[in-house]
Amino acid sequence: MGGVVVPAVLFLVLVRDPDLSQGWPIPTATDIAFALGVLAIVGRSLPPKFRALLLALAVIDDLIAILIIAAFFTSDLSPLPLLLAMPVVLLFGWLSYRVKSGRWVVVALVGLGIATWVLVYLSGIHPTIAGVALGLVMADRPAETTRRALEPWSNVLILPLFAVAAALVPFPQGATQLSPAFWGVVIALPIGKLVGITAGALIAMALAGRGDRLPFGDILAIAGLGGIGFTVSLLMNELAYEDQAKVADEVTLAVLLASVAAAVIGGVLTAVRNRHYARAAPTAPDS
Repeated sequence: MGGVVVPAVLFLVLVRDPDLSQGWPIPTATDIAFALGVLAIVGRSLPPKFRALLLALAVIDDLIAILIIAAFFTSDLSPLPLLLAMPVVLLFGWLSYRVKSGRWVVVALVGLGIATWVLVYLSGIHPTIAGVALGLVMADRPAETTRRALEPWSNVLILPLFAVAAALVPFPQGATQLSPAFWGVVIALPIGKLVGITAGALIAMALAGRGDRLPFGDILAIAGLGGIGFTVSLLMNELAYEDQAKVADEVTLAVLLASVAAAVIGGVLTAVRNRHYARAAPTAPDS
C-alpha cells in the first residue's frame, strides 16, 4: 500500500493542474517481468525470501493497478454485458476443474475466455479485468500449465512489442516545454516507490513485533526495484491521457526515464546486497 499511496500523493503534490491530475495512477505500477529480470541479472546469491517478497509486492501492485483501471478509467458503463459475463466466468471456472475430461474442455475454455473478454469490453470496463476474473476462478493445475505455456511468448514477444509500440513518441525540443505531468512521473515513480515501499515495510514490521524478517538493506533494494513501472505504467498513461496526445507522449518518455532510473537504483542496491550474501555464504572445503 505504501508503494501505491506515496507515489500517487507525490504526483498530485507536483501536478496541481486539474486537467493533468488524472495521471496519478501512472507512478503506482510495478512491472513484474522487468523487476524480476533485473533481479535475475544482479541478485543470484540473494535468499529466496528476497525474490518472494518482490514477486508478491509486484503481483499485488498490479492487481491494485487493474482495480484502479476498473474504478477510474471506466466510462459509459453498460450493465447488461457485465451481467452476462458473470455466468460465463463461473462456467469457465467450473470447466477448468474438468480439463482431464478431454480436449473439448480446453476448446470450451478458450471460447469462454474470448467471450468473457468481449463482454467485459462491451460493458465499458477495460478488458484487462476479464483476465483477472478468469485467473481467479481457474483451477490451479491448468492455470499453472497455461502460465508456463504463455509466459515465454508474453515475456519475449508480447511485452516487448507493446513497450516498443508505446515508446514510439517524438522527443520534445526543450525541457522548458515539458508538462508538469512529465516531472510528476519522473520523480514520483522511482522516488515515491522507494520511499513508499520502505516506509510501508518498516510500519508493517513495527506492527508485527519481533520475528524473522528481511534486513533493512534488502527492503531498500526491493523498494528500488519496485520503481520499474514500464509496461503497466505505459498502459495507465494511455488510459489517463487518451485525449491529450502531447501530454501522453511526454509522459511516455517520463515512464521510460523513471523506469531506467529505478532499474539503476534498484540494480545497484540489489548488487550490494548480493555481494553481502555471496561473501557470507559458506565455501565448500578443498578436496
